[in-house]
Amino acid sequence: MAQSEFCPVGQAVQMLYDRSHWVAVASDDQDVLVANSAGDTVSTGVIKQLKELFHGRVEANGQLRVGLVRCMQQPNSSDCGVFAAAFVFEWAVNSLQANLDTRFDVAGMRHHLIQCLQRQEVAPFPKTRPQRKQKQRAALAARPASAARLTRYIMV
Repeated sequence: MAQSEFCPVGQAVQMLYDRSHWVAVASDDQDVLVANSAGDTVSTGVIKQLKELFHGRVEANGQLRVGLVRCMQQPNSSDCGVFAAAFVFEWAVNSLQANLDTRFDVAGMRHHLIQCLQRQEVAPFPKTRPQRKQKQRAALAARPASAARLTRYIMV
């Protein structure tokens, strides 16, 4: 295997890095998912990594179907790695159906990640609890799980 190739992956959660940005990636038997705390795009470098990791899912035309996951957006330009770790931890602890469009406690995220690494454990990141109106809660509860987690599918 060439040095630039990846071993193919089936079910997984992981972080990918491209130039100066981290994203969270997950897969199950049906979907390849990307959570990007800096928008709902996928860089060409991440696309290349995805196609190598999931080459068994690349279609004959060279395209890979990727679900862009609705997720909390980072409030600055330096926390992408912490947010990607938070998304991966949520998926690992809960499931790929976990709601990543939640309000993480940004001030405590780095400390939580350091504690988890020192203890060698995976634990959900701390969250704030915004007050939602009853109408909003009912509307969210009525959506199917896939609608709640995905912005859209793209072919890359």
